[in-house]
Amino acid sequence: MAVQVGKAYSDLSLEDLLFSAGGGFLFGALAGYAIKKVMKIAAVVLGLFVAGLVFLAYKGWIDIKWTPIESVTRLALTNVATQLMHMVNNTASQISTHSSTIVTSGSPMAAGLGFVPGLVIGFKRG
Repeated sequence: MAVQVGKAYSDLSLEDLLFSAGGGFLFGALAGYAIKKVMKIAAVVLGLFVAGLVFLAYKGWIDIKWTPIESVTRLALTNVATQLMHMVNNTASQISTHSSTIVTSGSPMAAGLGFVPGLVIGFKRG
């Protein structure tokens, strides 16, 4: 199937819409599954690290100052959330500015509508 840039939405066939939505669903499911697996691995590694620190503190081999650790962790999470919001805002502004470059063989709206349920299902199954 050839890629067509700037194709009008009224010219799209039902087959193109279903293919776009199905592809978006598949990519969303794969992304959700992968995200959940990576989060599980990261949680296990972080949990083992903290458990090791607590064990060493219990044995008296190290002294942990939890207040600075909490402050640094809170600051890092705030920075991550801020960066994610900037990324989403920049992506949205780029899409609204250059929307004609996104249209390929199908509707990007159909692909997006397929991606979201796929992401949720992949995240649940992961």
